[in-house]
Amino acid sequence: MKRIASLLTMALLTMPACASEPAEPTAETRSGVVQGVRDDGVTRFRGIPYAAPPVGDLRWRAPQEPAAWNGVRESSGSGPACAQGPQRKDAAEDCLYLDVTAPADAEGKPVIVWLHGGGFSEGAGFDYDPKRMVAQGDVVVVTVEFRLGLYGFLGDNYGFLDQQAALRWVRDNIGEFGGDPGNVTLMGQSGGAIGACAQLTAPGARGLIHRAILQSGDCDAGLPKDFTPTGSAPFDFFRPVAETNALVRSTMTALGCADLDCLRGLPVARFEKEYAKYGAATYGVASLPKDPAVADHAKVPVLAGLTRNEQRLTSGIFAVAGWRMSAREYPGVIAKAFGAEAGAAIVREYPAARYGGDGAVAWGDVFTDSMACQTGTSLPGFDYEFADPDAQPLIDLPKDFDAGASHGSELPMLFEVAGRKPITSDYYTDAQRDLAAKMIGYWTAFARSGDPGWPAGQTMGLAPGAIGPVDVEREHRCDFWRALR
Repeated sequence: MKRIASLLTMALLTMPACASEPAEPTAETRSGVVQGVRDDGVTRFRGIPYAAPPVGDLRWRAPQEPAAWNGVRESSGSGPACAQGPQRKDAAEDCLYLDVTAPADAEGKPVIVWLHGGGFSEGAGFDYDPKRMVAQGDVVVVTVEFRLGLYGFLGDNYGFLDQQAALRWVRDNIGEFGGDPGNVTLMGQSGGAIGACAQLTAPGARGLIHRAILQSGDCDAGLPKDFTPTGSAPFDFFRPVAETNALVRSTMTALGCADLDCLRGLPVARFEKEYAKYGAATYGVASLPKDPAVADHAKVPVLAGLTRNEQRLTSGIFAVAGWRMSAREYPGVIAKAFGAEAGAAIVREYPAARYGGDGAVAWGDVFTDSMACQTGTSLPGFDYEFADPDAQPLIDLPKDFDAGASHGSELPMLFEVAGRKPITSDYYTDAQRDLAAKMIGYWTAFARSGDPGWPAGQTMGLAPGAIGPVDVEREHRCDFWRALR
């Protein structure tokens, strides 16, 4: 009877009030009926709970099934970003929600599940509007919020378990939104790509992912010594369980707790000083038995790549913060990072004069090339390099800073990104808009068939008016970096 009543409710909701005003779209999930909105050729369902709120006794536990509801749940607004540093004011612990954007009257369409960047410690899925990708590519896109930082990675990989819960939700429900649960592409950028790669090795994600797109992130991603111009220790995005356990013990000591039950009783404000310590996932636990860099991966098609000038974003951030590295300072910073002898060779190979005397830009290319030649893409598949020299950077940088194709600058080609100028704005040229359309075509063709449109093993360069094979080894001077080591 409950099922019949639910179907009658849906039938009434889908009856138009009048011929000129069609009813808003509805879909029936396993938890209840949701009502979305029509938006210029696509349908949107926002703020759908895919798991119970991870608060109180559920803090630092695997995600649980969401509570069912009666009637119709209005789903026109996204849920909050997941709790993170104090800079994000629209964040909360009760955050395990997702948004679905689908073509109008979709049926059996390829599904792309998007994992946002921000390391494992910041960001939000709803910052990336997939409407253009959905409308042009004829795919269903699901953007996901998952636990971050201390809330997502204290003791175990709760953030990764959230991602798996979202993938199970997609498997069980996406057909009601016009998607094909048998054709799901997991797509991420930066920290989202690192997490997506880890899911290819995780037992809990087995069978839930049919393809993967990894943008500027991989299973062996890490940050080298002095990755920041002011100096920093090396950082790995995956650490052994013994290291995590030691860190958890130090947090408990700092907060006066002897166990997780005590921590679960503390208010969010108490964790502020500890939050930044938890930007890595843990291997050697049930959710991630092995280091993803050496673990066996699911045998699925992979599309992966980098931007041409990845690390110019990092030196640009320091320029925004007030330190624009000069040509005079540049050699000393490089020598500190690589040693005196290697540093001198690097400065000869990457002289600041080549960059108009801008030491910050030169530093960005040094670290881009050294990291690209050291790691690159470890999974076989289809490779790309985004190389638009005039791409919009992910944050506002000084107007005279040559950001090039910096980390994250490909994202406005695929999404409307919060805080960035849209592709329709005067910032972009017709040639850049054409590149954006072609990239959406490649990405969604891959989601549909596992083939973006170029040969596997060949790296495709993506720049306005210049799409074609590129020799990444030559562009990033890998012979020089190998000889240096």
